[in-house]
Amino acid sequence: MVLGLLILACLWGPLSALCPSQCSCYLDPRGRNAVLCKDGGIVGPLDLFNMSADTEVLKITAPEDNMNQLTMSPIFSNYKNLEEIHITRSNIPQLGMHFFLKLKKLDVLDLSQNNITQPLDHNFRGLMRLKELYLDDNRISSLPSGTFRFLEELKVLSIQRNRIAELTPRIFLEIGKLKVLKLSGNHLQELNPVVFEDVRELKSLECRSCGLAQIDKQVYELLPHLTHLDLGDNLLTSITPEEFSPLTNLRHLKLDGNRITAIKSSVFPNQHELKRLTLARNRITKISRNAFANLHNLTELDLSHNKFENPENGLLEPVAATLEVLSLNGNHLSVPTLKSLLNDLRIKELHLADCGLFELGKLVPDTVQVLSLGNNYISSLAPEALPESLAELDITGNKFVGLDNDLLARLDHLKRLELDGNPWACDLCHIVPLLERANRSSAVRNLQCAQPYSLKGMKLGALHFHELTWCTVPSTASDANFFLLGDDGRLGLIAAGTSVALLFFTVVGVLGVLLYSRRHAAKYYTHEDKLAMDGDSIFENHSPLFGDERELSFKFPLDGERKVSVATIDEIKKEHAISNGT
Repeated sequence: MVLGLLILACLWGPLSALCPSQCSCYLDPRGRNAVLCKDGGIVGPLDLFNMSADTEVLKITAPEDNMNQLTMSPIFSNYKNLEEIHITRSNIPQLGMHFFLKLKKLDVLDLSQNNITQPLDHNFRGLMRLKELYLDDNRISSLPSGTFRFLEELKVLSIQRNRIAELTPRIFLEIGKLKVLKLSGNHLQELNPVVFEDVRELKSLECRSCGLAQIDKQVYELLPHLTHLDLGDNLLTSITPEEFSPLTNLRHLKLDGNRITAIKSSVFPNQHELKRLTLARNRITKISRNAFANLHNLTELDLSHNKFENPENGLLEPVAATLEVLSLNGNHLSVPTLKSLLNDLRIKELHLADCGLFELGKLVPDTVQVLSLGNNYISSLAPEALPESLAELDITGNKFVGLDNDLLARLDHLKRLELDGNPWACDLCHIVPLLERANRSSAVRNLQCAQPYSLKGMKLGALHFHELTWCTVPSTASDANFFLLGDDGRLGLIAAGTSVALLFFTVVGVLGVLLYSRRHAAKYYTHEDKLAMDGDSIFENHSPLFGDERELSFKFPLDGERKVSVATIDEIKKEHAISNGT
């Protein structure tokens, strides 16, 4: 062991001794000598003083609040073993002539996040082995024809998020081996088919957020080897029949974030190899029943955040045998519709977030391992609604105030459980089963009480049982054990007994009030009848409101007229008896 440490020290000693200040030197995962300068604040010409000539990987970057201010200088000629150069966040304004001339081993050149305005062909002279070039997030407004013509072995070219408004014809001259082209974030508005005549071996084309309103079909005819096509976040409104016919090798197609309103039949006639199809964030209201008929190898389908509510029956039958991941987030589909749509599927992942669901029911296929139900209105969940194969569940942002023991017993063995964003009621009626798991589950420990007000914001991990109050909201659990909430059940029984007693006294009180009211009313009307018999009334005219033809008088008695007398029932009976001579 001592000998091994001595050998390591001998190897590391020279390397660490020749490490530039403010940088770190190490061996990367492939065992190459690497130099990393990441603290920022470097100003002036690039200086590699004290860097070993054996360095193979150089990385210079900076934090956003301490960017470098570098200018390039012809110093790389002394480091012929360099295989990778990454100089980012350094505000490089331009590349000098022949800076990389002697770097015949360089495979990767990353100059992203700088201020380069227009690279020219002589900037890359001598990079005969370069395979990857990254110029993302610069200020490039145009690229002349043949800009990359000295990069004959180039496989990956990324010029994303620049200011390029047009691709010049023959811009890709002499780089016919290119496999990956990334153009996203440039406002191109259209793709000129002529541009792609020099890169017919392309396998991946990305032009996301390029302002494209339509695609010339000839582009696809020139790129028959494409396996990956990303046209997301553009202005496409439709997919014409057989538009993608030439792309027989396509495996991944992204059309999310466009303005497509319908998916018709025969739009994917020859895409037998397609595995992943993304149609999220469009305006799709209708999908033909045969839209996916030829997608025999489709494993992932994303239809999130569209506007279709009544998909045709059997829509997913053509892909039922292969589909593994289905995303329907943001589509407000009824439970019966979902149940019909998911029938006979054997998917592993199902995403139903933001679908306006108030309940789940028994609609999730038994094969589902990952289930997302976030941002719905679900307040209770039956254990039998969850498949036995479930490993991950997300119910964030719903209406749960508590989870009962039966459901939690089903969830205890999940690999991932997301519960945040629910109005958890931290009282004896709802939170006890969760509180009992706070010490052994991080998913539960960090949940925050939403009610009662005295505990709002408190995390379950910091909550003690004696702090819980009685019910603050109605219980939503289907089988909550309402009477056995204390450690030994006595607390729950006492509280339940108190509730029953209060209810009993309330009923007795209401009945007493009703009986008293009825008796009082009977006494009043008996008295009134007797007064009427004796002529004791406050009105002079005793004519009824309806009946004979006499007019109704509303004159009140004047002073000196007979006054109203009030007598008890006993007095009336006595007077009546005397008048009858008894």
